[in-house]
Amino acid sequence: NNNRAVHHLSDIATMEYDNARCKLQQFINAREDRESIFTSGTTDSINLVMHGYGRKFIKAGDEIILTTLEHHSNIVPWQMLAKEKGAIIRVVPINDQGELDIDEYEKLFNERTKFVGLIHVSNALGTINPIQRMIEYAHQYSVPVLIDGAQAAPHMTIDVQALDCDFYAFSAHKLCGPTGVGILFGKATLLEAMQPFKGGGDMISSVTFEETIYNSIPHKFEAGTPPIAAAIGFGAAIDYLTTIGLDQIAAYEHMLLEY
Repeated sequence: NNNRAVHHLSDIATMEYDNARCKLQQFINAREDRESIFTSGTTDSINLVMHGYGRKFIKAGDEIILTTLEHHSNIVPWQMLAKEKGAIIRVVPINDQGELDIDEYEKLFNERTKFVGLIHVSNALGTINPIQRMIEYAHQYSVPVLIDGAQAAPHMTIDVQALDCDFYAFSAHKLCGPTGVGILFGKATLLEAMQPFKGGGDMISSVTFEETIYNSIPHKFEAGTPPIAAAIGFGAAIDYLTTIGLDQIAAYEHMLLEY
């Protein structure tokens, strides 16, 4: 196990696991490596935000904006939260070309809007959404935005600082990495304010029956034994993508489609 022993193999596991996190930080251009949380995949990442942010900050009557293009992994968790809290889900429609109606999106915002969940690239239609414009508009209302980047990360350069998104999630297997591991990027200030999703393991700093003090991020959200081997494999996939470049991958995909 990593972070929990003085054995030589534990030291190696810790070093390689931490290196993988640094590779992901560079891959998405996050400001700090602690803003990258290892999860079991995009679905787990979205659920982490729902439990950690949504259950703490979203109240009865608050509104959550989703879109018609969302994968159900970015619908169902928010439906669960809305049912529990008495919140309301608003949905952005699409036009006949399968594109989001941005005018209707902007009309949905009001003083009750508290969160936006938005897919970067549609897994069904392949629509690439104008997420930077949509994030900028949401931030005019001080509304945080979660981006489901499962379909975008393998094909596009992701720069979370340029996008200024609050959360960004994707999975390793979409980038030819291992299954069962993914990443949640979150701005440090938001992650620090959130409550943990799961308890136990290295997510605590100290624990007694009277009080538990949570560990700092990213460990605060990585309860139990983390996906050490899968995370290291995730880092190896990033190495490969970085070496050959996304442009070459796109060219290879185009060749396969022609074939």
